[in-house]
Amino acid sequence: MIKIENISYKYSGSPSSVFDGLSLSFEEGKIYGLLGKNGVGKSTLLYLLSGLLLPGKGRIEVDGFEPSRREPSLMENVFFVPDEFLLPNMSLARYVRFYGKFYPRFSQEIFDSCLQDFELTDVKKIGQLSLGQKKRLLVSFALATQCRVLLMDEPTNGLDIPAKSLFRRLVARHMAEDQTIIISTHQVHDVDALLDHIVIMGTHPQPVRKEGETGAHDADHVLLNASIADLQEQYAFQYRTMNEPFDDALYLEPTPQGRAVIVKNTTDEETTVNVELLFNAVVKGKLAK
Repeated sequence: MIKIENISYKYSGSPSSVFDGLSLSFEEGKIYGLLGKNGVGKSTLLYLLSGLLLPGKGRIEVDGFEPSRREPSLMENVFFVPDEFLLPNMSLARYVRFYGKFYPRFSQEIFDSCLQDFELTDVKKIGQLSLGQKKRLLVSFALATQCRVLLMDEPTNGLDIPAKSLFRRLVARHMAEDQTIIISTHQVHDVDALLDHIVIMGTHPQPVRKEGETGAHDADHVLLNASIADLQEQYAFQYRTMNEPFDDALYLEPTPQGRAVIVKNTTDEETTVNVELLFNAVVKGKLAK
């Protein structure tokens, strides 16, 4: 569905590149968590995938198209929910009439259902909404487009706790079989139960380079790229009391109940992936790529 091959990108005036030699792929029918500390390029990657930014070199292919060409056949199947956004000050009905027609698979039924769950059924003017209400409205519209590629940058920012729970349920309920959803976030607790696959971005210590070699490597950008199923097969995520041994722990963190640990899965048990614990372990270099 999405192929990224050896791309580079550098913001004008910046002394260093955000990406230099990044390659990744994303398959349809899956929800990806794009994780990483602030500044590692998560948002930049989503802007590149949506065609709002152009790579300096390399190639991006989304459903057979290059996003940078902004071809209508692709744009009608890609929807991007940015972290910061502006919605026009118009009536909700006019907004749907105007923007819904750009997306052939737009479902008024899904939109109305999401608005009802988010308690936005009485909306008249979009400009009268709070920031959190606007975010709920935009998420509802995004799900209703049924676009084959749905990109979300920090979609739970501005949502209260009940709305975050609703967000997870609505994404799971309305995701189409042929969709690819990529969620960039640093609030892993808000989305961890949704994810099929995890990509953690960051920077490794500078690798040893061969003579004459320049530029960064994939490893400088992608610290982990693994499915939830593979992580469950390889690791066990456990909580142990202070009295239980932890010599086999690949990584651990103290908790009020004892220790949260990651160990090798030697018993074929299937545990729930603790995404926050996994993230901390990976960025600290405690787990191999």
